Amino acid sequence: MRNRLLVSTGLLGAWLVTGCESPPVPTDSDFPPVALPSPEAQGDESFLSAANCNQLATKAVTASGDDGNVAANTQDDNLGTRWSAQGQGVWLQMDLGSVQSLTGTTIAWHRGNERQNHFVIATSTDGATFTQAYAGDSALTASAQTTSFSARSARYVRITVNGNTVNDWNSIAETRACAAAAPPSSSDAGPALPRLPYLQSVKQTSAIVAFRTASTCTPTVRYGEGTSLTSTVSAGVSGTRHAVKLSGLSAGRTYGYVVSACGSTTGLRTFQTAPTSLATKVRFTAMGDFGTGGSFQRKVMAVMATPAWRSELLLALGDNAYPDGTDAEFQAHLFTPMAPLLREVPMFATPGNHEYVTNQAQPYLDNLYLPANNPAGTERYYSFDWGPVHFISLDSNCAVGLASADRCTLSAQKAWAEADLAANTRPWTVAFFHHPSWSSGEHGSQLTMRRQFGPLFEKYGVDLVLTGHDHNYERSKPMFGDNLASGSQRGIPYLVVGSGGATLRSFPSSQPAWTALRDNQSYGFLDVMVDGGTLTARLITSTNTVRDTLTLRKTLVKSAARAASSAAAEAAAEEAQDTPPAPTDDRAEPRLLRPVPPADTLESVADPEEPLPQ
Repeated sequence: MRNRLLVSTGLLGAWLVTGCESPPVPTDSDFPPVALPSPEAQGDESFLSAANCNQLATKAVTASGDDGNVAANTQDDNLGTRWSAQGQGVWLQMDLGSVQSLTGTTIAWHRGNERQNHFVIATSTDGATFTQAYAGDSALTASAQTTSFSARSARYVRITVNGNTVNDWNSIAETRACAAAAPPSSSDAGPALPRLPYLQSVKQTSAIVAFRTASTCTPTVRYGEGTSLTSTVSAGVSGTRHAVKLSGLSAGRTYGYVVSACGSTTGLRTFQTAPTSLATKVRFTAMGDFGTGGSFQRKVMAVMATPAWRSELLLALGDNAYPDGTDAEFQAHLFTPMAPLLREVPMFATPGNHEYVTNQAQPYLDNLYLPANNPAGTERYYSFDWGPVHFISLDSNCAVGLASADRCTLSAQKAWAEADLAANTRPWTVAFFHHPSWSSGEHGSQLTMRRQFGPLFEKYGVDLVLTGHDHNYERSKPMFGDNLASGSQRGIPYLVVGSGGATLRSFPSSQPAWTALRDNQSYGFLDVMVDGGTLTARLITSTNTVRDTLTLRKTLVKSAARAASSAAAEAAAEEAQDTPPAPTDDRAEPRLLRPVPPADTLESVADPEEPLPQ
């Protein structure tokens, strides 16, 4: 302290002696600065580097004043220099030379790790009228900080500083304006992945991106809202089969993602997360018996992929990979022909009898990552919510005797289904499975499914039942029990949508009285729109025509449970019903699979022997 006083006294004496000379200009030196290495020693660290900022070049920079550390120092890519000025409300202003689209500002504060600065960011197109974009405090860090704000057009960016938590000095080492980053390319780059990304178990706050690589590596997925991919997650394990979970999403929003794996980078694709129960609209598609890899499937997919029919999710009604549901057939007959759609539209599937040919659908379970919210923790049957609709997927193979007791039992599935339906609070309910309860096609009605589950559907207000198995389209009139619904009964329409690609088959008999419409000439899919109290389902053919329309209307009663639940509570409940781990790695080199021919004939999609309807 004595030395400091002597120095101060000496300075004062020198000033008094000189008389007319000015006192020394104060500088930002109230306490010793943290030692900084020279720019040469710092190497690249001497340059401004910050995340989430596409830095723009500054054409000119000015300030309201300085202490000899001038404004130009903030643009020299040297963190060892700075602009400094004392007092409340001093400012630094960048001129970008022309009006540009801005999304933020990056600032490296001098001594930012020792004090927090109070600052305001404002923008202007003409340099005269400024609009505030942000006001707050800097973080306590020596690293550059990016402050984001809503996108705007501006030429000038002004940073007004009102001192800091230690004194009233205002010092900035480097600063840049941030432009909206160019979106990632939509084109794939590098070696083609043997299986392109496909979306699974998309929920309100998470989604799974699955894919396969030709060699062993540990991929990463970048993702974020829209085209701003600000988050990155690693597959976490090295291998060739990968399922990467994206977390921290928001309900009912559009997200983009890019996969980087083994030298490959996939192009940007987007998807929509599940909306909350308060949403009133949803659009989904459904089809069964499509997994042939053949020409009819391609024609259906060409129409489904057009913007006019693009939906939020796809229900796959079974026989997703002909003829035997092997791993190779899933690759050749599902993931390859449907890759463009499955990269952006999540598929929620139910198993068909052809999947059960190979080890009781084990390849089906290994290739898909579906919800598992039943006591057995199995993906063979499950439920999920999407906006105003509750979906329940049943394994009809289990009910008709194709599953061994160690895989699935009718009694366990039925008990779970009743509990699930009883707990549902969504205003609409759609059930889907493979074997039809009502059909006049080649296989006929599956009476076990009708009599075991029909009463549950009627008791708990299921609105629509979707199935496949018979290679045709058929819509029943509203049914109750074993008959047409009477005027006092709430009937349920049952739809067979087995026209997704497998060769169509003749009806063995005349149209029954309970059938509203049937068609075995048109390949196609079902487009379903829910809007408030109206559900509209349309059969869209492979020639892009509307073959059939069903409209259901109901008066919606606001559910107390749904009204009381919050989006956070809903999301937490969803995550508690997480997808079980299917194979996500294969440390051995992938097997060379022989080519799989399309299943494009009656013989190639012929059904294996199965129990007769009971």
